[in-house]
Order: sequence, then C-alpha cells, then structure tokens
Amino acid sequence: MPVQSPGRVRRRTVVSVLVLAVVVVAIAGVWIAGKSLASATPGHPASAAEGSLASGFHAPDRATYYSSQVVEPDPETWTDVRPSGEYRVMLLAQGRDAHTAHDPQVATLVDAVKRWARDEDRVSLTVRYLGDPHTSIDAIDHAARSKTADLIVVAGNGLVDPVAVVSANYAGENPQQFLVLGAEVAEPTTNITATDWVGSAYLGEGVPEADYYDPASVTAPRAYAALRAGAAAVLSGYTGVIVRIPVDRY
Repeated sequence: MPVQSPGRVRRRTVVSVLVLAVVVVAIAGVWIAGKSLASATPGHPASAAEGSLASGFHAPDRATYYSSQVVEPDPETWTDVRPSGEYRVMLLAQGRDAHTAHDPQVATLVDAVKRWARDEDRVSLTVRYLGDPHTSIDAIDHAARSKTADLIVVAGNGLVDPVAVVSANYAGENPQQFLVLGAEVAEPTTNITATDWVGSAYLGEGVPEADYYDPASVTAPRAYAALRAGAAAVLSGYTGVIVRIPVDRY
C-alpha cells in the first residue's frame, strides 16, 4: 500500500484551505454586492449619506422619481445629512479671471460652498475659477474625466450650458455627480442635480436671463441653505432633481 509523503499531505491541505478561502470570499462578495444593489435603484446611486432627510423634505419615491423633478423641501429638513466618509468636492466657479469671481453673486455662491466645507470636516474642497468662456466646456470635461471629485459643484450662470453639455458624457456606470448651485439645467441627466430658489432659477439654453434671474435674490442665507439642501439630496441618492428652497424663509 503506497504511503503519502508529509510534503504531499501538506500541499493537499494548503490547496484545500485556499479553495475554501476562495469560496468564502466569493460568497461574501455576492452578499456585499446584493446588499449594495438593494440600497440603490436602476439609474440612481446608492446613498452616500450619514443621517437621513426629514419627512418634510418631500423626497420623491426612490424607485419612480425622474430627472428634472422639482423637490420643494421645508426649511432645515436636510440638516441631519452629512457625508458618510471623506467627500471630495470640486467647485468650478465662473470667474472674471483664474482667481476672481465673475460678479458678487458668484462670490456669494462660492462663499456658501466654502462655509459648508468648513462646517463639515469630512468635505475636502478644491476651488477653481473658470475665467475664459471659450474653454469652459473643456475645463469642466477635464475635471470630470480626472475622477478626483465625488461631487463637482458649479456656480455661475455662464457655466449652466457648458456643464449641461458635459454631464451627459459621465452619466453611465459610476457616474460623475454634478450639482448646479443657484441655477437650473433645462434637461438634466440623472447625474446633474440643481438647487436654487425663485429668483435664481436661470435655465440656460438661450433663455433670456432676465426671465428667471434677479441678482438681488442671491443672498448668503439662500445660497448656503440651497447648497446644504442640494448636497443632502445628492448624498441621499436623489440625483437629477431640482431642489428649490422656500425663498420666503431665507
């Protein structure tokens, strides 16, 4: 009767252990994937939020809501939501040049994003001013293609059309999320959310700015509230919507 050598027994034991480890990892991977998929719906990302939106946010049904749907939350119904981990944000602001905001209204929007980043220690913020309108599309495309931000915030009416052009190219698998602050996009894809208020809802696409935009309506409290509400919507998985805060409360 043949006798197995100790080396052969050890090799066979090692192989058995490796096979068992692979099976365990595969089962764990299926469980994790199933859990992740359960928290998302087709076309919409899983939540990246810690905390949840209050019922007064009036968030739509997660399975049936659509891009460009308007959400009109009650005041402060977004304040319990924050990033669940480190959250990389890139702010692309319309500039007079590479270092200066285009106008006082854009400066107000920029200040709101900076304040949020200071208040929220999990937000890592990069700010860039786009001072040349002829290169705005390329600059936004480069920012999205670089994959260095979890969320790209866009501030300034002059960037509404450029970001609308670019966003569709990054709406597929693992989409790049955009948030337009203080304006809207006429036909948003599922990865571009807007947050504004009556008086700041400029749409772009050749629509006269004066029809939807009153510079005097752009105030620091409104900009900050809109930014917080819009970011909370994105973090909670409600992307592609228009979050319109109540102008009479801010």
